[in-house]
Amino acid sequence: MSKKILIIYEKMGMGHLRMANILEDILNGSGDVRIFKLAGSELSGSSDVQGIVYLWNLFIRKNWIKAVDILVNFIIRIVGVPIIEVMNTKPFLGKLEQIDPDIIISTADGFNRVLGTYAREKNIPFYIFLTEVSVFSDLVNPYATHICYFKETVEAIRSYDFQLTYFSFVLNRATGFLRKILYVLKNYNDYIIHAYKNSIYSNPDKNLPQRNNARCEVIGPLAEKKHFTYKNPEFIKQKYNIPKDVPNVIIASGSIGGQFLMDMVNIISSECETPLNLLVMCGLDRQMYQRMLEVKKSGNHLKHINIMPFEYTDSFNEFLAVADCLIARPSAGIFIESLINRIPQITFTLATSNDRGAITLMQKYETGEVCKRPKDLVHALNKILNNRDRYRHNIEQLLSMYYITYEEKKAKLRELILNVR
Repeated sequence: MSKKILIIYEKMGMGHLRMANILEDILNGSGDVRIFKLAGSELSGSSDVQGIVYLWNLFIRKNWIKAVDILVNFIIRIVGVPIIEVMNTKPFLGKLEQIDPDIIISTADGFNRVLGTYAREKNIPFYIFLTEVSVFSDLVNPYATHICYFKETVEAIRSYDFQLTYFSFVLNRATGFLRKILYVLKNYNDYIIHAYKNSIYSNPDKNLPQRNNARCEVIGPLAEKKHFTYKNPEFIKQKYNIPKDVPNVIIASGSIGGQFLMDMVNIISSECETPLNLLVMCGLDRQMYQRMLEVKKSGNHLKHINIMPFEYTDSFNEFLAVADCLIARPSAGIFIESLINRIPQITFTLATSNDRGAITLMQKYETGEVCKRPKDLVHALNKILNNRDRYRHNIEQLLSMYYITYEEKKAKLRELILNVR
């Protein structure tokens, strides 16, 4: 009989959907598999996520990192999620009944508790694919198998106390009103009143105590297949009219662009003494793209800095293939892609908590440079450009601990999820 696989993602940034698409590509190709992809908010019938996404993108574009971290990653998760859960659990489970999956895979935040409840009741496999290095409690479930990029993420997952309300309280269709109120209050007791000893967040930047035996599988960094294929750097330079014989430095901030790009360009184009091509990836931020064109046209920058703005591209992997260094806002997705392409990265300590794990690994394995202040940027850039081989050796050493090729990772995931060798 065919297996019906339900992949749940969410519309927070591009990482969750991108991983859902990768998993679809990996698991397809067998006649006994049918795959359904849905956003968790579509299953719950809730529009709350749209407001959260709007806030997140607005704050990130303006580089208000601490504000969005406190509001979205902590206040909404701690205060809002338990209420949303008790309101949406019954209709969510009802829609899962209609789909009737044989296997559930989640790349999303926020829905894994109810997905774990359903999978446990139906006795079907449930996988959580973590697209980041650091972990929040809603990415951990006692019933799930957690698929991770790095062994450090496993340490974070197993640091949670499964006796706390969020993991141990039975919340399903039969749960009455008073029990739902109790669930919310007990969560607040665990994570607000006793926040000094319990946290919804875990980052492997220190020795974490093991408090559970959650099932985990580690496969190493994974991105779209195109990141693993060979590319001809000379052909790519010609394709995008990138001048030869000087280093290529990419500045990126995901698909949303934002003020980060302008801040980086201003520093490098006024202080860097090394001739280079500055490839500025503006993503979907057309306003920033136009501002970059104006900066380039004005000529009010060091003449040996060649500013080259680009709009959104689906070929970021090609730019990485010619890059000597990547400067990026802390992002787990960009960090993963830089590793796969063996490109040393520069980033900053100011980061949202979900991306702090990427900084932790960069520092631990010395795969790039982490700056405390913008004024440290040019020094870090010179350090990388003068020691590229050492950074790339460190990246190779890190990657060698895991499955390396796309085909190896694909085979492992198919064996794990479909029992196909």
